[in-house]
Amino acid sequence: MPTLDQFRDDLAQEEHDYKAEANKLRAAIDESIELRDEIQQKNIKLQRKIAMMLQKTQENSCGEQRREDKSTATENEKRYLECLRSVHEVKVQTLTAQAQYDHIALDLQARLDEKESKVSEIQDSFLEFKREIAKNAESMRTGKPIPKRVISQFEAADLKKDQEVEKVRLKNINLRTHLKKLEQQLHAREQLAEGLHLIDFEQLKIENQTLNEKIEERNEELHKLRKKTTSTVQVLTHIKEKLQFVLAENQTLKKESAELEEALTVNRDKLAKKKKERDVNRQMAQKLKSKEGFAKSELLIEDYEKREADLVDLERRLAELMQQYKYFTNLQKPANS
Repeated sequence: MPTLDQFRDDLAQEEHDYKAEANKLRAAIDESIELRDEIQQKNIKLQRKIAMMLQKTQENSCGEQRREDKSTATENEKRYLECLRSVHEVKVQTLTAQAQYDHIALDLQARLDEKESKVSEIQDSFLEFKREIAKNAESMRTGKPIPKRVISQFEAADLKKDQEVEKVRLKNINLRTHLKKLEQQLHAREQLAEGLHLIDFEQLKIENQTLNEKIEERNEELHKLRKKTTSTVQVLTHIKEKLQFVLAENQTLKKESAELEEALTVNRDKLAKKKKERDVNRQMAQKLKSKEGFAKSELLIEDYEKREADLVDLERRLAELMQQYKYFTNLQKPANS
């Protein structure tokens, strides 16, 4: 007698097969619907062409042309009837196929419902059986029956495990299907590999030789790139050393620049003082110039020279008068005595 797990596996496998069959049926129905739509579009185009041709036949007045148009119209009418017949046949085939697929789908759904009802009945009976056993069971320590709360916990844990097993079972079925597909693909590749001829082998050898040449070219390019990288690293090292030297020299120049700035500040202060002294001297010179007045005038110089000459004459005259005065005073002293 099959166990519950085996029955579940069979049911899951059948459900998976039913779903695959249903997907195929849906795809076939969709293809039939697309074909029907395409035929309907063609039918509409043909009807438009027939209407245009009928309108042309009514407009033509010549007898021969009317006969030709009538023959063309009859041919078009025959084509139109054939198209309608083919459209009707396709519709009938589509409806028949859809009815068959619906019948198969209903049959599969009924079988699936029956299996699910059996599974639910078996699960319910098995759960009731376990519940009865748990109710009649007694604790080994106390000898008392197991409480309902503990039984409910056991049932919840068992239900959770069953759900996990169901998920794993479905995953296992999907993996089996995927494995079958991979095995089929591998088998097809093996058959294709066995079917290779000598020409294919020679072609593969030529391709292999070409790839080896390309690999050698790439190796040479890689060797060149490595050399270039080495030279670049050396140049970069030299530039780094030069940069360090330039940075040290820059620090020295910064110190010298700071010292020059200090000296420049001192010289600027001195220059400011000298400028102030120069301004003071200029002001004094300006004052002296204003005091000179007409000192450089020729008339004043002549007057000054004349006055000097007069002063010399007056001093000489004064000296003579002083001598005369002394002489007369000396003469008066004996007379008074």
